[in-house]
Amino acid sequence: MSSTTSAAISLAAITSNLAVVRKTAPRSKVMAVIKADAYGHGLVPVAAHLDDVDGFGVARLNEAQALRSDGIAQPITLLGGFLDEIEMHSAADLKLDVVVHSPHQLALLQGQHFSGGIWVKVNSGMNRLGFPIDSLPKVLDALAFHNVIGIMSHLASADSDREYTRQQIDTFLGGASAFGLPLSLANSAGILDYPDSHLDWVRPGLMLYGVSPFAAQRTQLTPAMMLSAPVIAINNIPAGEKVGYGGTWIAEKASKVAVLATGYADGYPREITAPVLLCGQRRQLAGRIAMDMTCIALHDTDQVAVGDQVVLWGGELPIEEVAELAGTIPYTLMCHVASRVTRQYV
Repeated sequence: MSSTTSAAISLAAITSNLAVVRKTAPRSKVMAVIKADAYGHGLVPVAAHLDDVDGFGVARLNEAQALRSDGIAQPITLLGGFLDEIEMHSAADLKLDVVVHSPHQLALLQGQHFSGGIWVKVNSGMNRLGFPIDSLPKVLDALAFHNVIGIMSHLASADSDREYTRQQIDTFLGGASAFGLPLSLANSAGILDYPDSHLDWVRPGLMLYGVSPFAAQRTQLTPAMMLSAPVIAINNIPAGEKVGYGGTWIAEKASKVAVLATGYADGYPREITAPVLLCGQRRQLAGRIAMDMTCIALHDTDQVAVGDQVVLWGGELPIEEVAELAGTIPYTLMCHVASRVTRQYV
């Protein structure tokens, strides 16, 4: 019996979701995006399991260092690129490919030998990172003595704005197709809903973990994470008594309340109002979520014992629903699962 919050990670689900990627974009290579600790699922275990992808995408140098230290040999692309000369040399030492997106990086590369591949990032409408797309001839000329392996951009609103996404695809293809280099544009939403964005490489992130940016397409994917916490106490609360910080929950009648070993320090947001699953039945929170503990109101007929597991999301309680009731998105919930939460790979 453990008194910690636990996340059960289904590696089979991740395999199934990768199969959906390959079926949906059969002519594209796959760069599996495993940044942010594989969206909370565990960087190294997920990478070790996905040994047949064409490459990985990470955001930070330390993520790539962790992968190489654990023997991951596949191509790794540093999606944020390098900040300074030290990071540039570290990326070369780790045999990484890098994304180059700014004049600052071009200046660092001048007169330097960088042994890795370079993805040139252009701005097609996200207006975050990337060279103006009409500057591509000049940028590629500046990189003439380096190993440019492709051109990429990023979709800003593929899950919500079809017209803008169409404009981005047209802008990218119109500006990048003429150079004979591999192209990459599609994220999970692009993979699922915009076939003409698939191109040479796709970059699935969210969908690998079983969450769709489109609610109607959720059934194609298999959620990979179930977050649960044990009951550590069961209290009898007299009518009129309050529970938790601020006394925001008041027992309308004599009630039983179970205390769970989970809280916002585990990544279960203080702002959440979602139900939980107790023996497959939905039960409501009782009072505010604390740093380490959460209370739930029991029904009179509930047969509950200390040590019983309560599901916070997963299974019959989709993370999308929990996120909506928390006023956030599934990305945030998954990425905020804390390091002290036990990951169990099944």
